[in-house]
Amino acid sequence: MNKILKLMAAAAVLLAGCFSKPAQDTEAAEEAEPGKVFGMWFSYIEYRDYCAGMSEEEFAAYAEKAAADMADLGINTVYVHAIAFTDAFYDSDIYPRSSVLGDTAYDPLKIWVEKAHAKNMHIEAWINPMRSVSVSEAEYLPDSFVIRQWIRQNDERVRQVEGRYYLNPAYPETRDLIVSAVEEILNKYDVDGIHMDDYFYPYGTDRRFDAYIYGKAQEENAELTLKEFRTENVNQLVAQLYKAVKAKNSRLLYGISPAGNMENNLEQLYADPYAWAQQGTVDYIEPQIYWGYEHPVKPYTETLREWMKVTEGTKVRMIPGLAGYKVGLPDYYAAGTASQEWVENSDLLGRQIRTSLDEGADGAVIFSYSSLFHPTEDTRKNVENEIIHIKDVLSSE
Repeated sequence: MNKILKLMAAAAVLLAGCFSKPAQDTEAAEEAEPGKVFGMWFSYIEYRDYCAGMSEEEFAAYAEKAAADMADLGINTVYVHAIAFTDAFYDSDIYPRSSVLGDTAYDPLKIWVEKAHAKNMHIEAWINPMRSVSVSEAEYLPDSFVIRQWIRQNDERVRQVEGRYYLNPAYPETRDLIVSAVEEILNKYDVDGIHMDDYFYPYGTDRRFDAYIYGKAQEENAELTLKEFRTENVNQLVAQLYKAVKAKNSRLLYGISPAGNMENNLEQLYADPYAWAQQGTVDYIEPQIYWGYEHPVKPYTETLREWMKVTEGTKVRMIPGLAGYKVGLPDYYAAGTASQEWVENSDLLGRQIRTSLDEGADGAVIFSYSSLFHPTEDTRKNVENEIIHIKDVLSSE
């Protein structure tokens, strides 16, 4: 057997043993279990559009105001981008500093942790583990950076899809790289958990992405399908990250916000939320249910009910993600009159939070901060009304 396959097989056995039961102190975890989670994402887009070029004093003031805005709304949890494209919004010895903020020397994550905790908010470092740099950006990576070396060597550990590079989770080395960055964050910052976004295998990933390592796996199991192979690779990455988080402190949380369309998760992204829930390798799942009540294919209430079944009978919490970015705007992915639902109504987020709680969910999360606190003139009136309704619901909890 190939050395790589031996490592993969050994890792699979080890992880299966580690996760037959949650690898944590149950009493401690239950004691630390939060109440309802009312969260908000703060992404690299906010960094790029509103914070680029700021001095440390200016950024600290901005983060303080953002935390205050969230707390005033009733938000108790914030997910702040720490790794977006195998880069770092913190002082890292593993990933190069993100260029999004410009040439800055201060530590954005450190400041965010201070400001969020000052408002008694739970803060998690948000990572996109597999998504890396664009082809043009790759030329500016440091020569010492292992991803730059893999790219130069045309190594299958990193592959290009539609002008962007992605890490290949079939290889232990790539999974270990991702885990090492998470361990670095946990060792250096007083975050309350690690939050993983929905970028797994990219849409449209063909067989060339992992042809060699998949072929080697088929030598051992000719019946192994590509879907099974890729799904297991993702499951191993998820399990390793969970183990790393809990090894640091069983009270820390680890969760994922997968795409809202389950079929896309299973068939195109090779992400299996059912497996994560049943194996207990996440603390929560936050599906991005970014549709209104009238959407013809994925209406909100029915889609939420589908997701509630994923964690039914497990200790994994279900916390839907909501589309704050659609407030006041036409939804061009919804047909007919449903395309105007977010324009003609200005209480959708409040209603969706209430629906989520009534259906038994553990809260709700809004994407994103700028949607509500940097509205355009076209959306401002809708946003102001939405804020009133959100506060009304959250103040009653």
